Amino acid sequence: MGVGAYRHRARTRNGSPQLAALLQFISSELIRCPHHDLGNAIETALASLGEALAADQTLVTTRHPTGAFELHVWERHGRNGRARRGPVNGWDSSLGTLELQHTLVCTNRKQLPASALPARTSAAILVPLHDGAKPGGLLAVTVRTPRAWAPQAVEATERLAEMLAAGLHRLASQSSVALEQEKRLHAEAETRRLRDQLAHAGRVSMLGELAASLAHELNQPLTAIYTNAQAAHRFLDRKRPALGDARGALHDLGQDCRRASDVLGRLRQMFRRHETERVPLAVGPLIEHVLKLLHEDAVARGVDVVVEIRRDLPPVNGDRIQLEQVLMNLLINAFDAVSGQPGPRQVMLRALGRNGAVEMAVLDNGKGIARGDLERIFEPFFTRKPNGMGMGLAICRSIVEAHGGRISARDRTERGAAFELNLPAAAVNGSILGGTS
Repeated sequence: MGVGAYRHRARTRNGSPQLAALLQFISSELIRCPHHDLGNAIETALASLGEALAADQTLVTTRHPTGAFELHVWERHGRNGRARRGPVNGWDSSLGTLELQHTLVCTNRKQLPASALPARTSAAILVPLHDGAKPGGLLAVTVRTPRAWAPQAVEATERLAEMLAAGLHRLASQSSVALEQEKRLHAEAETRRLRDQLAHAGRVSMLGELAASLAHELNQPLTAIYTNAQAAHRFLDRKRPALGDARGALHDLGQDCRRASDVLGRLRQMFRRHETERVPLAVGPLIEHVLKLLHEDAVARGVDVVVEIRRDLPPVNGDRIQLEQVLMNLLINAFDAVSGQPGPRQVMLRALGRNGAVEMAVLDNGKGIARGDLERIFEPFFTRKPNGMGMGLAICRSIVEAHGGRISARDRTERGAAFELNLPAAAVNGSILGGTS
């Protein structure tokens, strides 16, 4: 049964309001009311008391730390229950500044606080809402004609004030919790946005490092396109056009166009700016895509890339472009480590599934990492490269940790360095894929 239905029954029984029963019902409704509907319950309680006491208006006001006032009002012949900030129908905001310590019962206009009430108010019951030891607001019941208030009316107003003080305190407390949660979610979203921007900046930086090798990779199909176009032109210019040879040259030309398009497509996907997305990813194709992008760079540097990928790798849940960025950065660093070294220049990429995770490692046979640098190598702006920014590995760690994984570096026993990362396997149908290898 709603408060309104009970209010009507209480008012009409024996021609007089059943205040005690009504207040008991209001109390139970306010206690049981969920937080999202508490404001409506407070306004319904005001309407119930207003009708039971034959008042013209009931109002409760609370003051916010910002200085604004929250007003819940019921008016006879008006729209029941509405919350506003600031003056409402002649009630000046100074009403909220009245810090009464005790109930004020006014039977005529002369007894009213003139600065707080409109001219049409002639009598009122004003009860302070106490928040601990201090008044935290005010409950007012008013009429437009002088009235001697019955003790039962004053007592009922005071009891409702106690209930409303508890309800408003609960409303403010839970609103504060909701606000803090909203701030936390906003901060997390802002952190993700900044991390995505940083990752994008890292990819753009890598594009500069790869410019020479990428130009070489594009130059090959472009040169072939030009050669095949010239050949097709010569075949068709003969007195007896060699149509078969021309068709073959044109077919090769189309294939070369596709190769160039593939190179540009891989670059566009890798370096475009995008929102982070987490989807199940097959690790093998992800690694192959990175190796294709870096193939010409490895050839130009004389680096032998050895790949050991287990066939039973489980998928991981993540953002493909960002995870490719991590692998690309680690491989480029490994290429830098072995470049200029005498003897074989080898970089190894391993990947296996173990204990519900995918473990990947990039190993090189370069000089290794100085012991003093191991602890700082993932810090932002730390670098030993003459032209380095020191952001690549810091971005890698940020991306890996955002995916629920971890990344570490160590010196290899034989020679060189190893960078190892661990990513949790994707859950499929409630189970984690990936066994022990």
